[in-house]
Amino acid sequence: MPIRSGDIKLLASQVMDDVPEGGGAPTANVIPDGVSNALFPDISESARAGGRLYIRQVSAAVQTNDRDVYMDANLIVAEPPNDPNISITLMKAPGVFARRTEVANAIESYLVQGSVWGGYLLENHVAGQRTIQLLQRPGSPQPPIGRTLALVQSEGLPGEQIQFVRSTRVESERRTFTEIVQGIPTDFAADVVTVQISDKLRTAFAGSPPSRLFASAANKTIVRDTTVADAGNYYGVVPLQIAADIGDAQLKATSVYTQLVPNARTEAIALDQRPAAVRELLLATAPRRVSVASSPHTMRIKIGQENRGFGVVQILKPLPAPGTVAVSYRALGSWYSVVDDGQGGLTGSGVGTVNYATGSIACTFPVLPDVGSSVIFGWGESSAFVSRSGQAGFRAPEFGIKLEHDGVQPGTLVLQYTSAGVLKTVTDTAGALAGNGTGEINYAAGMLLLRPSAMPDPGTEFSISYKYGTLVTKPVTVVPDAGGFATIALDDVPAAGSVAVRWTTVRNVSNSSGATSGGNTSKTGNSTTTTVLTPPGATGPVVTPVSMTRVPISAGAGTSGNEAYMAGMFPGGTRLLTGETQYMGVFPTAGATGYYYDVPDVTGVQWSEQERASTKNIGGTEYRAWGISQPVSVSGG
Repeated sequence: MPIRSGDIKLLASQVMDDVPEGGGAPTANVIPDGVSNALFPDISESARAGGRLYIRQVSAAVQTNDRDVYMDANLIVAEPPNDPNISITLMKAPGVFARRTEVANAIESYLVQGSVWGGYLLENHVAGQRTIQLLQRPGSPQPPIGRTLALVQSEGLPGEQIQFVRSTRVESERRTFTEIVQGIPTDFAADVVTVQISDKLRTAFAGSPPSRLFASAANKTIVRDTTVADAGNYYGVVPLQIAADIGDAQLKATSVYTQLVPNARTEAIALDQRPAAVRELLLATAPRRVSVASSPHTMRIKIGQENRGFGVVQILKPLPAPGTVAVSYRALGSWYSVVDDGQGGLTGSGVGTVNYATGSIACTFPVLPDVGSSVIFGWGESSAFVSRSGQAGFRAPEFGIKLEHDGVQPGTLVLQYTSAGVLKTVTDTAGALAGNGTGEINYAAGMLLLRPSAMPDPGTEFSISYKYGTLVTKPVTVVPDAGGFATIALDDVPAAGSVAVRWTTVRNVSNSSGATSGGNTSKTGNSTTTTVLTPPGATGPVVTPVSMTRVPISAGAGTSGNEAYMAGMFPGGTRLLTGETQYMGVFPTAGATGYYYDVPDVTGVQWSEQERASTKNIGGTEYRAWGISQPVSVSGG
């Protein structure tokens, strides 16, 4: 006699109720088919409001009167409940005689106990606490926010208690404790880590006193890390999103997720919160949009058990350009993407918003990303470009150009460029640029500074034509007069604006300056080259000597003539003994327009030690060394 469908029965377990001892061995009680509440009770109002998990353990049996071979069978949920807030899921029981607590532990075994955490529970904790304290070595890692730890009390004993707690806030404080070691009080430092947890403690947990060995006492609570096991398999039923035909290799369902346990918490994303701002001012954008190609930027958020959730927030720097943001994540081994619509919204396999002005982005996924994967952000940059539309005041572009030749002939330069497709021309006039641009030109050096009056087209090139001549360079030796002026005679009449004068100044420094007579003496020359370019049309300085007027120091009684004016210190040659520069004092001389210093030519003049102590005759005038005595100059000596 064949085995019929009615011969396969579902047998109830010993305790068909949601109590810790629920479940157990199968009985001979057959669960009637098609009878309401034969397996689960009605849903109460409190369960509907707060959520509840019902667990029933049943066994399948074949009841026939012969020995026909039972080949195989399957168990499915044929139809989903009519109430969308209710879900039915099948799983394999841990054993034939399993109790409800064992089944619940199997469901919770998504996280399993790992190694002992680098700290232990400090002193006793009572049921109902929402914070725990851990004692750790100074500098050891603290539990990160979102980390799940396992509190195990009386591990391996009949009264073992285990609770998984998840950290929501972590604070640390360095404290000093005292322990008696061989009768001597010994101080040691330790970190007391206060961890706020998401769920309150269901039972009391016995902690350990402070110990410089940082080890928990025997039979006290042990704190263990957790790892993701994800070893459970669950079976349910969901409707198809798209009807399937015979032969289809792929099916599209509404979801591959189902509810296992009720969750009393939801995620709420807070984005761009300002503590003092109430309203925001929206400024108008430019009248048209300009797209600029740029290299994309990427960043990622690694997903672990601490931060796994349906929503992610991030701030993108540099600021993203509209229409360039893409968020990719992996769920159940497959990758999904969410992109922005250019208007601040995110669409695709998720929803969210992006603020292009601040770079903040919030994205909500329909499923949980896989642990160990990453949420990847990709975006293009627009912060390197600034819209200047509507701004009347901005600095015109400037171009400094070095021509290929020096000695440009004045009045021969013509520069051309295009702006908006129209040819623009710039010419030189007396050292200045005119036409469709302004600027200056240095004929002798072949350099010009151009400020176009119209914006050159992108990619345009300056077309420059000019004439140039042969530069004539003449070294001359000059001696400045009392006024500091020198006269230079050129062999030919120069072109206007083509003269450049360059000279070098040298300062001699003695190593024995300020030292004793036995000090070493050497000369070092620090030269500075100065160039003066004379533009065309410029008026040069008067080359005739100019008398310098001095202000009297005093005009009292007994001060007549040049004694009323300050003496000046001037180089008077070199010291014969050391070779260093010898300075002398010179009083001003009265002239037709005032007083001036008549400094003689001291080329080749050397001072002996006797002359340094008295006077030195230079060009018929007696001079005293500066600093030896009151400097005087005696005419006609």
